Amino acid sequence: MRRKATLAITLAAAMAASLAGCGGSSASSTTAAAGSAAEGSEAAGETAADASGKDSLVIVTSSDVLSMDPYRYDEGPTNQIMLHIYEAMVAQNADMSFGPCLAESWETSEDGLTWTFHFREGVKFHDGDVMDSGDVVASINLASNPDSPSAYSSYTSSFESVEAPDANTVVIKTERPNPLMLFDVAQLYVLKQEIAEVGTEEQVADNVIGTGRYKFVEQVKEDHIDLAANEDYWGEVPAIKNVRFRPITNEATRTATMLTGDVDFTIDVSARDIDRLDATEGISVIKQKGLREIYLNLDSREDSPLFPGQKNPMSDVKVRQAMYLAIDEGTIIKNIMNGCAYEMNSVVPEDYVGYTEVTREAYDPEKAKQLFDEAMSEEGLDKLTLTMHYSDTELMAQMSEFLQQSWPKLFGADRFELKLQAMPANQLSQVKRGWQTNPASYELSWGGWVGNDLAPWNAFKYWTSFYSNKNEPFINEEFDKVFNAANFADDRFDEGVRLKEVAEMERLLIEPANVIPVTQDIYKYLKADRLQLSTNGYVNRIGFAWDYSKIIE
Repeated sequence: MRRKATLAITLAAAMAASLAGCGGSSASSTTAAAGSAAEGSEAAGETAADASGKDSLVIVTSSDVLSMDPYRYDEGPTNQIMLHIYEAMVAQNADMSFGPCLAESWETSEDGLTWTFHFREGVKFHDGDVMDSGDVVASINLASNPDSPSAYSSYTSSFESVEAPDANTVVIKTERPNPLMLFDVAQLYVLKQEIAEVGTEEQVADNVIGTGRYKFVEQVKEDHIDLAANEDYWGEVPAIKNVRFRPITNEATRTATMLTGDVDFTIDVSARDIDRLDATEGISVIKQKGLREIYLNLDSREDSPLFPGQKNPMSDVKVRQAMYLAIDEGTIIKNIMNGCAYEMNSVVPEDYVGYTEVTREAYDPEKAKQLFDEAMSEEGLDKLTLTMHYSDTELMAQMSEFLQQSWPKLFGADRFELKLQAMPANQLSQVKRGWQTNPASYELSWGGWVGNDLAPWNAFKYWTSFYSNKNEPFINEEFDKVFNAANFADDRFDEGVRLKEVAEMERLLIEPANVIPVTQDIYKYLKADRLQLSTNGYVNRIGFAWDYSKIIE
């Protein structure tokens, strides 16, 4: 009797170009801002709700935040709200370079082990208290604490010590030179010291107090989040005084609210509605090539825990390459994404710092079937069964169903089976972090990172935790050797050397089909024509985000 193989694949969504979260139309609970912001919540909410004044805006997102604790989840839906409320030591610009934010200057020691950050004087938190270096140290400690709910400890993994010699200076010493230092500290929000030192998610979420351009006013879960302009902001005070974010998971409903004029700006527009909306008077469709991609991670270990007592059939490169060649990206882009995507040929998106051109072998169903038949015969298998988890959005459902139909059709329904399981985005976000659930679940997932040439690889390794034992190789020993050299070797500050190592990491993943890139996204937004949209935007850890303070009527 031939063996039947089963493999789990996880489909995950991490919004990369928008302010996004998950939710519906009904309110389940309400949280008001601490201090003075709470006192104005009713007025701010009413103003933002109708958005009829020149200083208000209503923005529809595709989902709600997972937590109002900015350190609980390092993922798109939460980050894209928090970046308006909280700030970091340095900021990432639209061109992906780094510039001053709360720290107005910094210097590095000759050996690259000591970083000294000098902070602006007089920066105030939303409750009026002045920020100082003690707040920064406490926030970094919260991010570093493995026992806290923080998902940010990877950004402080190189830190040896963090000290505050005076009220406006922080000195960070690292165990090794860190070429990603500015990227890392750009991810660390600064909270008030007394809040950061508490460290519990509930207490941090109940005290949403940052230094950013907007104050938190109110959250009604799955209904709205209200923000109000920070009139004491250290920089330019926003022209838009009140902003309401409305999470609407249903794509048709998101489109309908824009058509009725109930909202001013919509994020994550359905690709199927683009043509109709583009022809609608009073609405403009905005498209932007994004950093987000769809890719498939495949388990290549022979002794995968998913196949106890037998060889993992996915360790056969022919099986992986067959699946790769059997994905018709052109049909996906045309029929599912309505042309709003590009074919993806690499892990690092095109136009991203560190992108290396990779030649992608074209869709070839005949060769795919030949490779699959050879592998199944060699492995002594009569059927390969996979279970795919995916986020419960219409696009992800269509993508998953396309694969569910096309793979068995090509390989034979009696020889290949794909099972599907939809999950809410917040649940899937935790599933994909394999160490929290099944460390051997593999994923078809959304990705998108912003930083220098090493940032996507560190994020990729973080989110694709293939192994429960962190001492085991990430992909294989050869890949780990190059990955570690790029991050930890003495020449890691030499960009030319690093780019060669990045190119080699691409080759080691793509050629043996350990990773299958599918498409690179085009971000889609709707804007009411009555609004003037500034071209100025800013970038956070997962991609481009509109600077809503620059939108004016």
